[in-house]
Amino acid sequence: MTRGLADDTIAAIATAAGEGGVGIVRLSGPRAIAVAAAVLGVDAARLDRRVRVGVARGTDGGRLDEVLAFAMRAPRSFTGEDVAELHGHGGRMNLEALLAAACARGARVAEPGEFTRRAVANGKLDLARAEALLAVISAGSARAWRLAQDNLGGRLGDAAAALETRVVRVLAEIEGRIDFPEDDLEAPSERALAAELAATAAACASLAAGFRHARAVTAGVTVALVGEVNAGKSSLLNALIGKERALVAAAPGTTRDYLEVVDVWDGVAVTLVDTAGTRETVDLVERRGIALGAARVEAADVVVVVSDAATGTGAAAYGPRGIAVRSKVDLGRSPDGAEGDRAIGTSAQTGEGLAALKRRVLEVAGVSEREGNEDAFVSTARQHAAAATAGAHLAAALAGWTAGAPGEIVALELREATRALAELRGVEVGDRVLDEVFARFCIGK
Repeated sequence: MTRGLADDTIAAIATAAGEGGVGIVRLSGPRAIAVAAAVLGVDAARLDRRVRVGVARGTDGGRLDEVLAFAMRAPRSFTGEDVAELHGHGGRMNLEALLAAACARGARVAEPGEFTRRAVANGKLDLARAEALLAVISAGSARAWRLAQDNLGGRLGDAAAALETRVVRVLAEIEGRIDFPEDDLEAPSERALAAELAATAAACASLAAGFRHARAVTAGVTVALVGEVNAGKSSLLNALIGKERALVAAAPGTTRDYLEVVDVWDGVAVTLVDTAGTRETVDLVERRGIALGAARVEAADVVVVVSDAATGTGAAAYGPRGIAVRSKVDLGRSPDGAEGDRAIGTSAQTGEGLAALKRRVLEVAGVSEREGNEDAFVSTARQHAAAATAGAHLAAALAGWTAGAPGEIVALELREATRALAELRGVEVGDRVLDEVFARFCIGK
């Protein structure tokens, strides 16, 4: 984004594409109110926070639409700049005509995420809240939406700021000891400083560890069902989603490539992938289908290895993401086998074991059993990297302090930790990071 953030006025359609009762054209910048007033043919002084009815017109004076209009003057707006909105009738053609009228009077079309980026630049949002705003818009499940709303409300930014304050206090104490080694001040003991370093390091490590939960909740969980032919994978998929989605037949090879179905478990979006049963075959189509399924298994978060009691499971081959399932236990087959008591017995007919399997899938994917309303969660790779970096520097500071390292070395680690926590909130980030974040936004946000 090369244009200045405060020198020009931007405009965009702020509502989703397609037909609708109402659509919004939003403007922000030094001439936002003047441009909106020109579209309405009124004096800019008449536009304020009160909603007014007017007729939008093109530069030729032709009628475009009857709209509602209002304005918010800086700094009391989302972006911190002058903002105006025109609420017209929905529909792409109508809104594009309103947008064109605004651009003809001096605005330009906003770039993706430019409204939110201006809010960050003007101190109305920190970067963590800006990322949460994108997550709110794109949330695919109730749990993802709640997590995004928590961070939009400032939970993550507040937690990072509180940690940063604690680290700065320790840094100030250590630097004070460096600068005034002979002063006999009532300062925290060596043990107390070590305890505080340990506590802040643990808090950062916990923040970073929560990324696994947040990523699963936000992006959803992909679960691959694998196993030999006729092991009951398709029947299990149908039972898990509560309806017939995969074809089931006694003949082997019913599923020839893979089938994907999206469901929601405990507020988390789950994509189930039913793969072709593994077996030796000369059928080129079936062999290609097995290969395609193998690629989806490789990328899956969780692999459920389905077998009946007569065959081994092989779940151990998938490491910590593998779950062993013994199907058809309603036929009197024991869930025990090569995987011992780690296998989950299920029945597509009676529903036995389905709830336990769902819980185990979410557990393996890293989803916390509780919503975790008491905790802040980092939800992007950028936030996770910053939290992990801060935790590593704090751990190094603690190790140096307890080993009697020079105070200057410990202070250096603490300064790096505070820098990483500031990056988490977006206080100290460059344009490249901002460009990467806001490139994921859509125009008008």
